[in-house]
Amino acid sequence: MKTIVLVFTVLTYCTTVHAQANSRILQGNQYYRQSQFDMAEAEYRKALEAEPSNTTAQFNLANALQKQKKFDEAVKVLGALAATSTDKSFRSIVWYNQGVAYTKLKNLEESIEAYKKSLRLNPDDQQARENLEKALLELKKKQQQQKDQQKKQDPKMSEKEAEQKLKMLQQKERELQQRQQNKKQQGAGQAQDW
Repeated sequence: MKTIVLVFTVLTYCTTVHAQANSRILQGNQYYRQSQFDMAEAEYRKALEAEPSNTTAQFNLANALQKQKKFDEAVKVLGALAATSTDKSFRSIVWYNQGVAYTKLKNLEESIEAYKKSLRLNPDDQQARENLEKALLELKKKQQQQKDQQKKQDPKMSEKEAEQKLKMLQQKERELQQRQQNKKQQGAGQAQDW
């Protein structure tokens, strides 16, 4: 009898907690649709207080954080969610959103990895593929800019350039010596008046 009462109490508690979390999520969704992302965030956090493993609340919280440009926090929430979720298609979406957050943070290497993980789970995701390509191009551009900037700061001459400059300097030196010799010859021919 005690076991039945205990099981009933636990089930009632779990049902109540789940209902409370769902109620908070629905309220958060209303705030989200009204672009009140800070209020939506608060509701999703309350849902997670009631039910910490609620993946819907976690996912929606990450989206609300991204809308508020809190990309660092969103990345953490999405990372935890990707690690605990077992649904492949859901994890693909989570990785995709994490890639978007990393892109906004200008962390292109991590962004590229997140998009790749998304595509491994869902190879048909065209948006993930396009964003991966954009991130790869942006990374290549960034690396080229760094190389160009490094060349400006630390210019190194090629061997050919060095030889050309040396020949120019030798030519200028010969011309200078020739002028000085001409002046001496002109000066030797004239008598000096003391």
